[in-house]
Amino acid sequence: MAGHGIPTTIDDITADWLTASLRDAGALDGGIVTSFSSEPIGQGVGLMGILHRLRPDYDGEPGPETVVLKTPAEHEMTRFVARTFQFYGKEVGFYRTAAARSPLVTPDCLASAHDPETDDFVLLLEDLGDAEVHSQLDGCPVEVAEAAVRAIADHHAEFWESPLFTKELSWLPFGWDPPMPQGVQQGVSTAWEPFLASFGGRVDDRIRAIGERFPLVVEEMMTFPERQTTLAHGDFRLDNLFFRPGSEGPEVVAIDWQICVRTVGAYDLGYFLSQSLTTEDRRAHEEQLLDAYRDTLADSGIDYPVNQLLEDYRRTVLFCLCYPIQAGGSVELVNDRAVQLVGQMLDRVVAAIHDLDAGELMP
Repeated sequence: MAGHGIPTTIDDITADWLTASLRDAGALDGGIVTSFSSEPIGQGVGLMGILHRLRPDYDGEPGPETVVLKTPAEHEMTRFVARTFQFYGKEVGFYRTAAARSPLVTPDCLASAHDPETDDFVLLLEDLGDAEVHSQLDGCPVEVAEAAVRAIADHHAEFWESPLFTKELSWLPFGWDPPMPQGVQQGVSTAWEPFLASFGGRVDDRIRAIGERFPLVVEEMMTFPERQTTLAHGDFRLDNLFFRPGSEGPEVVAIDWQICVRTVGAYDLGYFLSQSLTTEDRRAHEEQLLDAYRDTLADSGIDYPVNQLLEDYRRTVLFCLCYPIQAGGSVELVNDRAVQLVGQMLDRVVAAIHDLDAGELMP
């Protein structure tokens, strides 16, 4: 048990803690948790935390059959990355202050805690085990991608230039606020050589030149000072999405809000389309999906001019090269699936950078 009584590993969880947490959340009335079993989940899917599915046993009236526990990563470098970018505190902040306001469905948060001094955190979440998932390795089916694009557009519309950014959401930084650019700069610099050692055979000379220059211009790349902003998910990719049947197509459920940030809406769009769709599907349907995003915003009275959207989208695709660089060179890749995922993300974003001639936007 870490500082301030926050359980940070599965071994710290007790039946008493589960009982108290579920009661505080209104998910357990008269019963108590007497014991529980656990199993690790999401290995090679999420890279910045550890997930377990818990199955409590109850005495008296039961609560949820299963819940999901999220605790910090154990790998020292991964913890350093999370601390640098304030990932754990931001995810707790999102569930406490923003989740209920968003039309984008998120799992119910049953318990949350974060210690800003130690960066220890814990989340107890609704289990989405009955929802449909699609593997990011295989690529997102186009009809599912359109549902995801429209769902994130609805979410963006809710927080578009929101007055809450100076109130309940004042904890949410701009994407270009310290320590974000400095963290990316240090992260890419640190990860670059290890990344090349593992994945260098997958990048050409143009991408190498971009990667080598990246740390020198990252602050300028991340800054959108004259654009309207919203609450971006920041890690909007297929492995972080679940799908339930809905009356008008799939209902999208989004998890992993650790990288949430205030920036342009095209940030989530560029990240999702460049790394979650196969290159072939992105090329064939990119324009259609960009139109779906813009049209959905328009339904809420928001005009994102086409030329601005396309420029912001291309800039985001270029910036998103930093994700596979940092994941491939700084984050512990726990199994073959994680290695394959980083490789696929890299191949797809490299193709998108070339297709969109995004390299010309390099400062």
